[in-house]
Amino acid sequence: MKSITRAQALFSATALGLIGAPLLGELAAAAAAAPGDLQTLNAAIELERAGIAAYDAAAKTGLLSGRILTVALAFRADHVAHRDALIGAVRAGGGVPTAKTARLPVPKLADERDILRYAKSIEEKAASTYLSVIPDFQDRNLAQVSAAILGVETTHVALLDEALHQFPAYPGGFVK
Repeated sequence: MKSITRAQALFSATALGLIGAPLLGELAAAAAAAPGDLQTLNAAIELERAGIAAYDAAAKTGLLSGRILTVALAFRADHVAHRDALIGAVRAGGGVPTAKTARLPVPKLADERDILRYAKSIEEKAASTYLSVIPDFQDRNLAQVSAAILGVETTHVALLDEALHQFPAYPGGFVK
């Protein structure tokens, strides 16, 4: 697997510092979270782990061009940040983070376009999942964090659509 450059790492660290730190504070405030909130957070952890595994597998195929690989590794880093923040929220809420990974079907990955389509399907699932759980959180801070992660996932979908030359990312203007 190709490593990211120092500039890319600095960008990711800066983005996490600007966006992630306030969100991590909100997650830490989830002390004594409701059981349903903890269950939802654990399901999100499973999905983030699946995203990480998918990007790891894609990078190892050797089928991704330099620029696409760079973006894939950046998306992977986002999923790692989400997973780690969600694990922190579960612990702060008095729960035990799951060690499970969601099982997602893996299609045949014969070329870069196959990988991009697969990545897009994972990002769409993540976006629709975060969207669907926002109203379920009893802790509104957790709902806000879910919405913030949703924004990142929809950005991933849009960028993958750009790479695939498919427009618009969300026909009709709404995430489903």
